[in-house]
Amino acid sequence: MQPKVSVIVPVYRVEPYLARCVESLLGQTLRELEIILVDDGSPDGCPALCDGYAARDPRVRVIHQENRGQGFARNAGLDIATGAYVGFADSDDFLLPEMFESLFRAAEEAGADMVLSGIRYRGGAVFGEEDREELRHCFAKAERFEGAAGRERLMLGLVGAEPWEPEDSRYNFAVWKNLYRRAFLEERHIRFLSEREWISEDVLFLLDVASHCPQAVGIPGAWYCYCRNGDSFSKKYRADRFARQKQLAAEMERRLGAWIPPSRYQLYVDRYLESSARVALVQEAVRCRAEGLPAREANRRLRACSADETLQTVLRRYPWWKLPRMQAAFAFAMRFRMARLQRWMVALREKL
Repeated sequence: MQPKVSVIVPVYRVEPYLARCVESLLGQTLRELEIILVDDGSPDGCPALCDGYAARDPRVRVIHQENRGQGFARNAGLDIATGAYVGFADSDDFLLPEMFESLFRAAEEAGADMVLSGIRYRGGAVFGEEDREELRHCFAKAERFEGAAGRERLMLGLVGAEPWEPEDSRYNFAVWKNLYRRAFLEERHIRFLSEREWISEDVLFLLDVASHCPQAVGIPGAWYCYCRNGDSFSKKYRADRFARQKQLAAEMERRLGAWIPPSRYQLYVDRYLESSARVALVQEAVRCRAEGLPAREANRRLRACSADETLQTVLRRYPWWKLPRMQAAFAFAMRFRMARLQRWMVALREKL
């Protein structure tokens, strides 16, 4: 019998977390699952753990391959998936039991090629307080996307948001909180690029899906538990973070420009760049403190980051004063290169 959903899980150096993730998949209320664990050349005990799960439950399939990165690991899973729909999970996260049953039911009822949902953030924003949970329901009620107007609304909401909206991306551009019709992905030959080339392969995958998707639907609810820990590839400090995010923004503009005039997408891309710079500066401030740098040197680093020409161009044209209060204050500090204010705001954030 064909599985209703194939769930693809890239696995690399996650031995402390893998059992939590796989057990949450085995415990899904939707039993007709195919769980594809892609061992991406993991050098720890993960390969043996994957094989152990495959021996224990026939729904688990394992791919062992040389390390190629998360995007290509997902592609390897897509190449062998047999489910009517496809979902994804990161191996250091976990899912609530009702997730895939809820998404599958919504897809079938709406005849949708993609179903989007919300997120449960676990852990502190900066230092990983494990018991802290934040719910983000991307949809207060069911929302359908169809036709040219729906495509534009979906693509813009994946990339960014209006200045007054509380979140930097209206619908969030993570792939793992959604469900995708596999036949649609195959017909359009949609696959992931490498995160070694792009800082977020997720958003480019989602823009490819959204730009060709006849029917998509967003639903209330948040079943995916994204765990903020310092070990994962996407959550580490990167000195080149903002440089790579500028590269990604240019590629997003190229994809958006095939369907939407710049006059309608620029505000959303600018929100992405402003928020990306904010994240990079927060990480830089935390890094400076962790290294025990004197205030003068920390201020010099932060001012150098704030002086980035692309960032200053965005802040000169973007109505950052319309952002939510704390975001607006940080944008003000970036616009006028106020390193001391940035450090104070980061310290305040860590206490909240």
